[in-house]
Formats: sequence, C-alpha cells, structure tokens
Amino acid sequence: MNNNTRPTGIIRTLPSLYNDDGNVGYQRYTRAIDELERGVIDVIYIALAAMPKVDVIHMYLLIEGEIRVRLNIVEYAPGTAEICWDSTIRQPKYWALCAGPVVRPLEPMPHRGFQGFRYTEELW
Repeated sequence: MNNNTRPTGIIRTLPSLYNDDGNVGYQRYTRAIDELERGVIDVIYIALAAMPKVDVIHMYLLIEGEIRVRLNIVEYAPGTAEICWDSTIRQPKYWALCAGPVVRPLEPMPHRGFQGFRYTEELW
C-alpha cells in the first residue's frame, strides 16, 4: 500500500490454530466461520491490543502464514476475558466484532505474520 492510498481494512495475525490438544483450534475456527456463513451466529470476536485510528471496514485474518478470509468489521467492544479458538483465555483491550459475508481469496495468499494488525487496501 502506498502512502497516498487510504486503507480499507486491517490484516490481523492470529496465533497458530494448533496446540498441545492437536487441531482443536482449527476445528473451532472452521466451525465459527461456517456458522457465520450460514447465519447461525451474527458475529465473531477478534482480539485487538489497540483500535485502528483509521476507519476501516474489512478484517483479513492471517493464520499460519496465509490470509484465509475477509470479514466486515461491525463495531469494537471493550475487552473481556474469553476462551479463544486455541483454548487460550485472552482478555484484550478491545474486541473487533466481525460479521459476514465471509469472503475467501481466489488463490492462496501467503503472507508473513506480525504482531498486532496492519492497514491494507482491499486485497480482493
């Protein structure tokens, strides 16, 4: 993204979905995304240490070196202690409440992970 382009989204790196329990995090992630797509749940919560200073509409999830999905950011809420996909209890400063539509890239999008989030223009 060049300096003259206004960002439309953020990329958020999530922890590995695999832990000592195997693929429990991956199963919870896929179930949550599937339920969001089918309208079973309205939003999923993504932990943030800080809120974006630029108003953006999309959240891209970067998991294990690949951007997996794009969601719409509905609102932000103060952090509360919650059990996350990887069975870890987290209490971030903020939660980003993300809703559908769930949009996947047409082809794999490898990307290096980082802490926090990064601004981006629309990726697809």
